[in-house]
Amino acid sequence: MANSLNFAGTDLRDYGLITTSYDLPVTQDAQSIRLQNKAYAWRSSLTPKLMSFGIIVTAATNALLITVLDNIKTKLNTREDAALILDILSTRYWNVRFDSLTGGFISPVAWKGSLSFTALDPLAYSTSETSTGPHTINETPETIIETAGGTANARPVYTLTAGEALNGIAVELSNTTTGITLTWEGDLADTDVLTIDCANWLVSKNDTPSMATVSGQFPYLVPGSNTLTVTDFYNAVGGTLGIVYRARYL
Repeated sequence: MANSLNFAGTDLRDYGLITTSYDLPVTQDAQSIRLQNKAYAWRSSLTPKLMSFGIIVTAATNALLITVLDNIKTKLNTREDAALILDILSTRYWNVRFDSLTGGFISPVAWKGSLSFTALDPLAYSTSETSTGPHTINETPETIIETAGGTANARPVYTLTAGEALNGIAVELSNTTTGITLTWEGDLADTDVLTIDCANWLVSKNDTPSMATVSGQFPYLVPGSNTLTVTDFYNAVGGTLGIVYRARYL
């Protein structure tokens, strides 16, 4: 079966669109400063991904071909980022924005051209979430091993649920693999939930933002094994830690 695309929840195969070629570059820029005629790279950043596809659209009649082309244009012409899934890589998606559709008729019932998108975030995401836990916390520190898939850092949501009243605590969630620790200070009642959202840099207590006592950095996951520790979240009754994320890919 020939391959096609799914954009914003619409399978473009339903409109007779077939992909004939793919251009999915991966680029990474090293940004640097200069000092005394020497260049020092200080960070690496991923540039937006420009994605282009050779396509053919066919229909039974010329009138129907014109109709399906109009329908494709309507589906593509969104002003917002939307998920793009390729038949050849159906377990991943990119958040993209439509750029252009160019080409022409090669017969009364066939149109050939190119379709392009831009992904400001160049990373692909797994179409399925990974969810682990709840991991029981019954000592301090508690150590948990999390093995993340993908080829790029994942940005999880950690959910800490108290199993008892914890007053005047300084909860530390660390990824010792990366050396990154986040600390939240305050009081928790039994069953209170502390949520650490690494994608949005937000800590919430019972769904209410609680950033005033936060320090450190948000502990992302690297591909492969990650050693996580939770400190000061246990006295007599164990709490739990849940982890949810999508693997990301270069």
